[in-house]
Amino acid sequence: MKNSIKLSLLALAVSQVLNVQMAQAAEDAQENTAEDQDIEVIAVKGFGGALGKALREKRFASSTVEIISSDDLGTLPDVSITDSLVRLPGIAASRDRGNASRISIRGMGPRLNVATMNNREIVSAEPSRDVRFEQFPAELIDGVEVYKSPLATKAEGGISGLVNMNFVSPLSKDKRLINFGASYMYNTLADDLPDADGGGYKANFSVVDQVSEKFGYAFGLTYQDQPSIEKGVQSWDYNNGVNRGDMNENGKVEDAPWGVMAKSKRGQNERTGGLLILEFQPTESLNIKGDLFYSQFDIKELDDQQGPNDLGNWADEESGPTGFGYDAYHNADLNPVIEDSGDGSEQVIAGVQELGGAQLSIPKWFQKNEMLSAGINVEHIGEIWTTKFDIGMSEASIESVWVNIEPLYVGGDYLVGFNASGDKAQPLMVGGVNDPANYAFSAQQEVWYETSPDVWEPTIETTYATMTGDSQRELTDEMGNINLDFERDLDFGVLSKFAFGARVTDRTKENVQLANWTKTANVDHGLTDFGEAYSIGSDYAFDPSVFGNDPAWQALVDKYQITSDDLEPHLYTFKNWDKVASAAFDGRTAPEDTAVDNISSWKLKEKNTALYVQVEMVGDLAGIPYSGNFGVRYAKTEVESSGHEMVSNGWVQADDGTWYEEIVVSPTTVEHEYDEFLPSLNMIFNITDDSQIRFGAARTLSRPPLLEMRTGFSFSNQTNPPTASGGNPRLNPYIANQIDLGYEYYWGDNSTASINYFFKDLQSHIGLTEGTLSFDGQDYAFTGTMNGEGGVIQGIEVLYQQSFDMLPEPFDGLGIFANYSYTDSDVKEFKPESNPYNLGGLSKHIGSATLWYDKNGFDARFSVNYRSEYTGVNSWDPQLVNLNSSETTADASIGYFVTENLKLTLQAQNLTNESSENYWDNDYSKPAYSVEWGRRYLVGFQYSM
Repeated sequence: MKNSIKLSLLALAVSQVLNVQMAQAAEDAQENTAEDQDIEVIAVKGFGGALGKALREKRFASSTVEIISSDDLGTLPDVSITDSLVRLPGIAASRDRGNASRISIRGMGPRLNVATMNNREIVSAEPSRDVRFEQFPAELIDGVEVYKSPLATKAEGGISGLVNMNFVSPLSKDKRLINFGASYMYNTLADDLPDADGGGYKANFSVVDQVSEKFGYAFGLTYQDQPSIEKGVQSWDYNNGVNRGDMNENGKVEDAPWGVMAKSKRGQNERTGGLLILEFQPTESLNIKGDLFYSQFDIKELDDQQGPNDLGNWADEESGPTGFGYDAYHNADLNPVIEDSGDGSEQVIAGVQELGGAQLSIPKWFQKNEMLSAGINVEHIGEIWTTKFDIGMSEASIESVWVNIEPLYVGGDYLVGFNASGDKAQPLMVGGVNDPANYAFSAQQEVWYETSPDVWEPTIETTYATMTGDSQRELTDEMGNINLDFERDLDFGVLSKFAFGARVTDRTKENVQLANWTKTANVDHGLTDFGEAYSIGSDYAFDPSVFGNDPAWQALVDKYQITSDDLEPHLYTFKNWDKVASAAFDGRTAPEDTAVDNISSWKLKEKNTALYVQVEMVGDLAGIPYSGNFGVRYAKTEVESSGHEMVSNGWVQADDGTWYEEIVVSPTTVEHEYDEFLPSLNMIFNITDDSQIRFGAARTLSRPPLLEMRTGFSFSNQTNPPTASGGNPRLNPYIANQIDLGYEYYWGDNSTASINYFFKDLQSHIGLTEGTLSFDGQDYAFTGTMNGEGGVIQGIEVLYQQSFDMLPEPFDGLGIFANYSYTDSDVKEFKPESNPYNLGGLSKHIGSATLWYDKNGFDARFSVNYRSEYTGVNSWDPQLVNLNSSETTADASIGYFVTENLKLTLQAQNLTNESSENYWDNDYSKPAYSVEWGRRYLVGFQYSM
């Protein structure tokens, strides 16, 4: 039995050789051991090779972990790290601009995971803690680890998991490695939209070299210019508040959307990335490594929108039970279609309004994201103790503004409406609103004024088009990291290693936001023939069959001469947006006197201190060899939240006799702290030479989203009880106790089958709700984010990976990587109260399958990813919560090595042009957003030497 234990230890040692973070001295020692034992050195080549290397690392890892591995910079087979992550068991991603972006792990959304780079926690340009992984080019990342069961030695903060991205170690290579490549890409959706540029390209260059045996470096650059194109429809949130009307006077009020917009985006998304690593090993016992990573996104998008608004069926005490919506929905003599919702209310699923509200927006979105991460790692291997000291900093920022131009409508009669009876809302706008000639930047219009009580008289005034700036902000996130670790070998019974250490992070996240601003159009702009209209296609066409055979619809068809083409949503846009902005509004910049919006601006300082101890064990139990670790981590968090509070002191009378609401805005700072002990246990039982059982148990935490810990309160003392809304700087973390149990079977160099069960008892959850908030000794009825009850999250993950090298040629190059996860949970979000959403990010079913072929210079793969419905929580506005329908995406690629160094590639992404559909109020009868991003094709080359 002692021999079995020694073999297990050898396997663990070999796995550490593959870890790019290992010091060169230790690595050389392991390589010599491998040579003495005639262990085969396996070269990574192609997709199957990368899977094989990752599998060997996963097998000998000390906890439940998923691994993405590569041998050199520039050889991971994906555009961004997210594309690789979504193939792993239990991991799914939401899409943004067609790119896989924020990830969920084991059914838990981005709010419950944490990301590190070279084991340092990193910042985010999101207002919460979410990391958008598409900002990390696959060409610059050497490997990724997703820890699903925690280790005391790793950073705390991820109940669902910890994602650690590693850079290459230059001195681990035995020769110079140079990679460069380029690809041209095209998005087919550009063919459906006018003046859309579907072309883009990406390029990368990297070199890993050793100047001497003691000094090496790695350098990488990547650039991508990706078309950002989409089209779809969006309904604004439904009016389901107390001010709804009862249009059919049956005692049931009706929900209705506030508006339904047709939309399209046309723009470019530029990404630049850079990496520099310097590694110095002056002696066999000392290793010093510095790294610098930079990433930048630059997004410019036209965001045309057009559709009916003011649909919300609102009412007040003076309008009677039918509400203001009654007249609007009946002024065309066509009754709205109303259905019973089954909860004591009804819902308007279709209706039209003559000369109703029409929204026309021609905005452009400007966004610039930057991220910089740098650090120095020093490792000293002494006779007894190994000491690691790591210091790092990272900073991220986002500058963004939504600049909207709204021309004036100067045409005649028109008809608006919507149909939400299907899986997507369908807007209707017919008549003069679809004629580009009916829009101007100034016009003589009749304006009505109340000249005396109940007497209204018209006057002719000149009205001007407007440009508005919304959410113009600069958000910055800065963090400093210090890690100090000590470890030594032990020969004390089953105890084989002892480690302890500390981590300190100091983080500041600040959002400075301008007040929304408005500019009016210049009189002498000199613009003519500046607009055009286009359709987004028949897939979004208004379906009048919802009205049955009502003759009132046919009367409207005759009046407005409605054709099938008119039923397709149309968008008005400018032929040259930048020219219009310059000539009519003197550019897109905010007026010089625009003030800072103090209520929307905030600053958070967070200091985290962690201490840990961990012991590793090797032994046998009832004749079964085992290895494992046990540790405990202590984490303390101190938060200082600064912002402004707005208090209404009620209506007061001025000296001239007029009344006004007295609003007082004053700065405020709130401090809060919490701490937790986080024990963890991980065990591996080698029941045979080819199979093992894993067991893990731990207590974990995830810190509250930073945005939701802001102050920014609005208080009102004029109600009973007093009310408050805003952030909640006294939030405590999510807390969970968890268990992992898995069985893994390995055969060959590249084949495995495994099944894992996980159980998490989420003891504390964070969500939007109503409750009581105490502030300065006063209790307020609070609407915002609160701590609340959790629940159980449990599931099963199944993985099957095999290389079919036993098949006859040429089929021996085939392989498959497939996984499926099932997650069940009784954890709910806190809204809607009558039908709460499931836990944010949770999909009950997640599946991925990749078929690959790697033989005779060919490297091909076909991948399908599936996730079932899930709850999406908006990062910038957590109050926006949606039910997202299931999605299935398919990608494919084929490559051929023309020579040993030159590889040609052809890739296809989103082959089925899978759309994204979501819904309001956790209700499939209330469609929110339906969007498609098109298919993307890439052709390029990669050259290595």
